[in-house]
Order: sequence, then C-alpha cells, then structure tokens
Amino acid sequence: MILTIIVLIFLMAPISLFVHELGHVLPGLFFGSERSNIHIGRGSSLLHCRGKKLELSIHVWFFQGAYSINERSPAFSNFEKVWISIGGPLLNGLFALILSLFFSEAENPFVKVFLLFNLYLAIVNLIPFSFKGKGSDGYHVWQLLKRIWKRVE
Repeated sequence: MILTIIVLIFLMAPISLFVHELGHVLPGLFFGSERSNIHIGRGSSLLHCRGKKLELSIHVWFFQGAYSINERSPAFSNFEKVWISIGGPLLNGLFALILSLFFSEAENPFVKVFLLFNLYLAIVNLIPFSFKGKGSDGYHVWQLLKRIWKRVE
C-alpha cells in the first residue's frame, strides 16, 4: 500500500498532470497558439525543453501541480477558450478510458490507481468551482459559456 502511494505521488501524478496540461495545449496549438508552455511542479527548473511553439519545464517539486499557458495575438475567442479549458479533463478521461480498455483484465494495483487518478482529475476539473481566486477548468468553461450566451440573447 505504501509503495502504491509513493508511486502515485512521484510517478503517476506527474504523468497524469502532464497529460492534463497537454490536453490544454493541443487545442491551443490547433487554434493557432503562437507559443504554448507546460510547467510541471514548483521550484527551481530541473529540465527545460523548447521547441518551435512548445516549451516544457519540469521543476524540482515535480509532484506539486502543473499549469499550461497558450498565447496568441489576436486573443483566443471565447469558443476557442472553452475548448482549450475543457481539453485537459477530456484528455484525462480519454487516458482513463484507454487504460480501462487495454488493462481491464490486469490485477495490477498500480494500473488501477493510475486509471482512477486520471478519472478523478477529469471529473474534479469539470466541476465548476473557484477557490482563493483560482477556478477549475469547469469554472472557466461556465464563465465563458455565460459570456457566449449573453451575446446570443
């Protein structure tokens, strides 16, 4: 049990967070992001890779959260922002589905925890909530949809 928790914290969580942030970056790039960044963890930089449009930074405390940024001029439309925001939870959900399809017969507790953690990230990030000025992906989508609906009325 302790080994499973250690593996979750130091391996599965950072990989799942990377998948989540990649889910935000892919729609950003699809909609013409000029620059996209993925940051995994906090603290000093351990690894920094830069491509033409994508930058990846992995920090010392790599198991402590992640975030991504997509930049473009002109700014993304509200419709594009909805897809960028929902991309992270959708990719976590898709990742969990793929794990369940290909490893459904596996009795390996690591696979089950990996699947459940990605499913958790997908569901929790779709719930619209804000805490200390930071909103979930679902919260951002809800705010954007309200703006879109006001324009339609």
